[in-house]
Amino acid sequence: MSRRCPRTSLPFAAIMCAVSVLAHAAEETDAPIQSVEITGAADNSFAAKKASVFKGTESIREIPQPVTVLTRQFLDDRLLPDLHDVMKNTPGVTVDYTDSERVGYYSRGFSIDALQIDGFTMNQSGSVFVQPDTAVLERVEILRGASGMLRGSGNPSAAVNLVRKRPTKSFQASLNLLAGTWDRKRGEADISGSLNAEGTLRGRVVLVKDEKDFFQKARHEDREVMYGVVEADLTPRTLLTATLQHTDLDSTGAWGNLPPNFGGSSLNLPQDTYLGAAWNRWNRYNDQATLELEHRFDNDWTLKLGAAYTGLHMKPWGFKQTSFSRTSTTNPYLVNVSVSAYSGDTSNQRVLSATANGPFQLFGRKHEAVFGVESQEVDTIGTSGYFGLGAMTNVDIRTWNPYTVTEPAVGAGLGTAYAAAGNKTHQQGAYATTRLSLADPLHLLVGARLSWWDYKVPATPASNYKVTREVTPFAGLTYDITSQINAYASYTEIFTPQNYKDASGSIIAPVRGDDYEAGFKGEFMGGRLTASLAAFRINNNGKAALDTSTPTPCLPYYPTSYCYVAGGKQRSEGYEAEISGEVLPGLQLMGGYTNTRTSYLSDSTAANVGQPLRSIDPRHLVRVFATYRPGGVLQGLSVGGGVQAQSETFVKSGTITAHQGGYTIFNAMLGYRFNKTYALQVNANNLFDKFYFAKYAATGFSNYYGDPRNVQVSLRVTL
Repeated sequence: MSRRCPRTSLPFAAIMCAVSVLAHAAEETDAPIQSVEITGAADNSFAAKKASVFKGTESIREIPQPVTVLTRQFLDDRLLPDLHDVMKNTPGVTVDYTDSERVGYYSRGFSIDALQIDGFTMNQSGSVFVQPDTAVLERVEILRGASGMLRGSGNPSAAVNLVRKRPTKSFQASLNLLAGTWDRKRGEADISGSLNAEGTLRGRVVLVKDEKDFFQKARHEDREVMYGVVEADLTPRTLLTATLQHTDLDSTGAWGNLPPNFGGSSLNLPQDTYLGAAWNRWNRYNDQATLELEHRFDNDWTLKLGAAYTGLHMKPWGFKQTSFSRTSTTNPYLVNVSVSAYSGDTSNQRVLSATANGPFQLFGRKHEAVFGVESQEVDTIGTSGYFGLGAMTNVDIRTWNPYTVTEPAVGAGLGTAYAAAGNKTHQQGAYATTRLSLADPLHLLVGARLSWWDYKVPATPASNYKVTREVTPFAGLTYDITSQINAYASYTEIFTPQNYKDASGSIIAPVRGDDYEAGFKGEFMGGRLTASLAAFRINNNGKAALDTSTPTPCLPYYPTSYCYVAGGKQRSEGYEAEISGEVLPGLQLMGGYTNTRTSYLSDSTAANVGQPLRSIDPRHLVRVFATYRPGGVLQGLSVGGGVQAQSETFVKSGTITAHQGGYTIFNAMLGYRFNKTYALQVNANNLFDKFYFAKYAATGFSNYYGDPRNVQVSLRVTL
């Protein structure tokens, strides 16, 4: 007898009923529920031997750059719900805030300016980007250093690839219910299996409903995620994969945050202070669709064709935020307040790609090669609306109440109208890489990418510029010292276009990042434990600098300044150590230490020379977390803990300097699996309630308190 779910407005009840119905259907078709494993975490492993972030080479040991893989088990043990939380726990990565919703990630002093989702590049287009939810992910891969071979233009920082879940042949379903501090309520449903008797058509659906408040007054967030993927074996050697994903986020947001005192020190405002209103909103949604066709030939070559669309959208009048500015030079608490309301912000992104890879014979040895082409188009529609609404003057932020602020109306004649110009970016690339077997233990990787980059602003054609036939080389060498340990060295580049002109009117050449890497990688205990040690030096040369040998004004190009020259030079160097996997029976560890030193070697601003590229990034950074699962009479128990630690930092604005000493945050986990179906887990973050700033500044309204102690409890049901 078939079962049906009653209509309900409760998302958790609907998800639970759907899983129950599918489980009952599996019983009626004799699906062996007892044989189902938890996808991506069946071996409770923090270690990974393979990654897909580097085109054509999957073995992490064979990639001559540092690679971190955060496995599904690590994401589950740490209860990390979105990319923001993941990156805060990633070795070698720091997190920065433009505001509460525009969160940036940095590695080795440079911005991580693009993400990959299943290998498709996606631009994080500012205010309309939603942090991806981890419920749809199988793992997160981070390749540190320059990655011009992967994506052409960008910074010599890191490439982040989010690998999403794929369907399974056997039926499996799981439900994860979570409750936590600040009224956190979250539900995840994950259902997978074959859609026909032969198992040649498979599907998977992941649903998420997440609501939470924050430690600040009046802040709230409501997230919904729907992800579906279908795989079809068109032939025994041909696989077609299609995905659809929709993420909806309604958030109060915080366009600005707390100000410091005039000298840069903290005003010590209460942690729950929110300089916004309960009606503030930052509502948006992201859509993505992909289609991939993969065919494996008889000679072990593989051809893969792919297409992806990503749409990042602001909801109609989805942005309405309070804005603050100082009104006094003697009282640091007095401010002026106004409101801005915008609509229409959109980024439409399209990617087409084709890759072919496989082995070939030369001089009696077997080698590998990869060839590929790709095209990425990004069309941005500028936001429009009004600022200067509902102006208030001489407001004391110590008595600010976000619940009593009057919401201003929006419309023509109210405030000042504003419309941002749209733009179009088109990047194309062709690349080739070969892995040559010089001897049994020695392999040489060489390759290059040829890129075209075109940027247009239809409203102001004078702002258009392009880069034609930019060559990005790559070379790497790996040597197997033993069957467990290898050494590597590599050189790679990346380029960043820039829209500045010299005295002749020519566009300044792109900034070029040169990355030198050397290190060791190892796999132990049959691959259950991996470790790496790396040293790096990055030279980022050619940044546009004012050319004081030109007239000022430099007409007709710059009516108020000099022209420019490619004179800026930056350097980043340091070393990294990382270990992940089973260090002792039952003990899983993910740990990393990064030592990074950056500096301006030359710059158009003389005061920058000799200073760090980002003084707010710590020189010493530690990320460690471990989980222990004993056997015997304690079978089912899991105990975990870890630290996030960093050294002191500072920021400057003119003559004002603000400091923050080094600090350590402790996290803990306790779980118990009652049987194959039920598991309960408790996670405590910032266990000892350490007070710190997640972001701070010497001036402005950019002080963000780090999260106080918070606890999350999750119940996982696996069918």
